[in-house]
Amino acid sequence: MKKCLILIIIMFCSVLLVAQNENAGTSGFTFLKVNYSARAAAMGNAYTGLSNDADAVFFNPAGLVQVKSPQASLTYMSYLDGINCGSAVYVYPANEKTTLAVFAKGLTATEDRTIADEMGQYEETNGVFGMSDFIFGISAARYLLSMLDVGINAKFIQESLDDNSATAVVFDAGIMHQSTNENVKVGIAIRNIGKQLTYHTDNEYEEVMPTTLTVGFNYHPRKNIYATVDIYKPLDNEIFGRIGFEYQIHPMLAVRTGYKTNASDWATGGDNDFLSGMSFGTGFNLNKYNLVLDYAIVSYGDLGFVNQISVKYLF
Repeated sequence: MKKCLILIIIMFCSVLLVAQNENAGTSGFTFLKVNYSARAAAMGNAYTGLSNDADAVFFNPAGLVQVKSPQASLTYMSYLDGINCGSAVYVYPANEKTTLAVFAKGLTATEDRTIADEMGQYEETNGVFGMSDFIFGISAARYLLSMLDVGINAKFIQESLDDNSATAVVFDAGIMHQSTNENVKVGIAIRNIGKQLTYHTDNEYEEVMPTTLTVGFNYHPRKNIYATVDIYKPLDNEIFGRIGFEYQIHPMLAVRTGYKTNASDWATGGDNDFLSGMSFGTGFNLNKYNLVLDYAIVSYGDLGFVNQISVKYLF
C-alpha cells in the first residue's frame, strides 16, 4: 500500500511538471481560480497539504476528514477594481470516517457602459455594465486508511456578463496522505474538471475550464507551527509555487505570512513591485464564543491590496 501511495504521488508530480501551457490564457470561467479563505490567503494560498477546516472545500476536499465537529464559515473579500466576493461553507461530520459539506461562493462587479462614435472614440456613458459569478457545491470526504483520506466536490456554476449568461458543471478531487514522518502531510488536488452546459451566445462557443493540479506539503513540527508549500500548475499557464507559515503565539492569536512565486505577473515597474505576491494575516480564536476570526491582506504590487475576512462558528 505504501508503494502504491508513493506511485500515485509521483504520477501527479510528473503531470504537474510536464503539463504544457498550449492553451495559455484561453480558459473561461476564470473566477474559478479565485478562492476565498482569509487564513489560506494569509499563507499565500499554500493550503493543499493543510486544509484542516471548512475552507478545505476550496483547496483539497480530502482535508475535510480532519474536521471533527460541525463548522460553518463565512468569508468576504474586497477584490481589485471594486469587485466584491463572498463565500459560505457548512461542514457536517456524518460519522468517524465520512464528512459532508455544502458551499456557495460568488462575485459581483459593475462599471459604466461606454458608447463609442463611428471612429471608435469615446462618446459618452449610458447606464452600467454588470457581471456576476455564482457557484453552488457539495463535498464528500472519506477516511480510507491511517495514511490516506480522499475527497470530491461537485459544483454548479453560473456566469453572467451583462444580459448574457452561461452555466457549467465541474468536479474537484483530492487526497491527503499522512507520511511516515508524523510531522509531514502531503495533499494532492485536481480542480475544475468539467463541462459547459449553456453558452453566452447563440453560436455555442465552449469555454475551456481552468483546470489546475496542485501538490502540497504541510510540515507541522510543533502544535503551534505550520509551514506549507504548494506546487501549483494551471493547465492554461506556467507552473509556480506558493509558500505559507503560521505561528500561534498564544491560544487566542495566530500570525501568518505567505508568498507566491508568480509575483512578476503583477509587476508594473512601480514602487510597490517588491511587495507583489506577499501576504500577511492574523487569526483570533475566541473559544468562549466558539468563534474563529481570520484576516488577510494580499499585495498585488502597484495594482493594489486585497483584503479578506473570515468568520467560523464551531458547533
